[in-house]
Amino acid sequence: MRLASLLELLPPERTRLLDNLGRLRREVGPITPELSDALADRMNLRHGDVHEVVSFYSFLQLPVDAVRVCTGPICDCAGSRALLSESAIEVPCLGHCELAPVVLHGDDVLGGVAHTTNDGPSLGLGRTDETLADHEARGGLDLLRDLPPGDRIVAELKASGLTGYGGAGFPAGLKWEAVRREPGPRVVVVNADEGEPGTIKDRYVMELRPHLLLEATLIAMHAVEATEGYIYIREEYAAARGRLAAAIDEFRAAGLLDGVSLELVIGAGAYICGEETAMLESMEGRRGMPRLKPPFPSQSGHLGRPTLINNVETLAHIPAILRNGGGWWAELGDPGVRLWSVTGAVARPGCYEAPNGIVLRDLIDEYAGGLTGEPGAIVPGGAASGILPPAALDVPLTREALAEWGCGVGSAAVQVFPASYSPLRLLAETMRFFAEESCQKCTPCRIGNRALHHVAEELEHGRAPMSRSQVEEWLEAMALTSICGLGQGAPIPVRNAFQHWPEFFEKMPA
Repeated sequence: MRLASLLELLPPERTRLLDNLGRLRREVGPITPELSDALADRMNLRHGDVHEVVSFYSFLQLPVDAVRVCTGPICDCAGSRALLSESAIEVPCLGHCELAPVVLHGDDVLGGVAHTTNDGPSLGLGRTDETLADHEARGGLDLLRDLPPGDRIVAELKASGLTGYGGAGFPAGLKWEAVRREPGPRVVVVNADEGEPGTIKDRYVMELRPHLLLEATLIAMHAVEATEGYIYIREEYAAARGRLAAAIDEFRAAGLLDGVSLELVIGAGAYICGEETAMLESMEGRRGMPRLKPPFPSQSGHLGRPTLINNVETLAHIPAILRNGGGWWAELGDPGVRLWSVTGAVARPGCYEAPNGIVLRDLIDEYAGGLTGEPGAIVPGGAASGILPPAALDVPLTREALAEWGCGVGSAAVQVFPASYSPLRLLAETMRFFAEESCQKCTPCRIGNRALHHVAEELEHGRAPMSRSQVEEWLEAMALTSICGLGQGAPIPVRNAFQHWPEFFEKMPA
């Protein structure tokens, strides 16, 4: 299709800028300054406004058939750097950590997708629904046909003790209640942009149970009386994107979307857009840079309207909670159950449904097939959750128990590294990820992560470029003054390394 003809088909609204750029990349090629200017003219935007968005999402400048090699910590440990070449592009994480080392050729995951999710104690999130009829056959859609009032839904969520499973852990019932209190119109946004190394659970839900996610999203829209819904999905999840698009078509054909709109918004490879306000900025056609809070999205979110934002897995639990009661769900764990991403040096890397509060060793042995050798460092819940020593294998995975080790549950992304992979190398790769994925908006995060990456790399080579007191000063500044969770959480693994592996820092002057 000629460029002029394609441009005429693209919607002119600013909120469609990222979608339009993605379509141009797929159908024309990498976004050049000339393409950017042509789109700006079509959308009646300043050329600079579009250029700054393109420069933020570097993925937009890649060929559609680019070969991308993941060098996140798990893939680095699996030898991914040996796969790099002049034609391959290094990227921080591709969200398929159970297949490490991971390579994407265009949208294709080389090696295929390993679905190893177990059926679990309650929700059956590991069973696949190929069609809407499959979902309906196991009781899906019953709730949509006889939805309880919004206040009753909120009461069940409160009784369940369900918290957000994206990492922050805010009580879901309180969040839904807060949105309901605000004057309409209201919006629901599904955060499907999981990008933290080791975190793969939302991808599993979308690939295996897309109809369940859509049903849960419609329940949320009903509960907060919203007629607009959006699913913001990371670009690297092509299979999940296809499954969701097909499921949306099925829901529409069945009349389940009558009176409401539900749209997919495709990201462009920025981890920071997993932060809810950065995601909103991206949806509105700007760089994905976090907003200052307050106001919170529940007060002023998408286009200034009260917005309910939950990640995929949080929503996936809602139908079972409403069907069986919040009290029932709470008793399944500490409270409830969740999906745990388990990758690295285990026999069966994958995604497993297990109770909250399960002991780390039990999760590895009973679900992931056990360790494949002597363990080294262990990440309990994603890069920002911290780093544990092997001595922590018998710790319950709860906020309280992990806090005693200076860590957290985070996004439940358990990464097990072999003893042969130095914790100092893990720290360096973790800080490199944060440095590369920082949006650069606030100085402590922008400079601090790069400095900490440099310190860890230098220590790997036996050099100490900074004193311990200087590093501690950086860590405190980042934790206290960074705008969002990326800069606030980045100091955690550094402090864990100081605590659990002091021998690596003996060369640092006090």
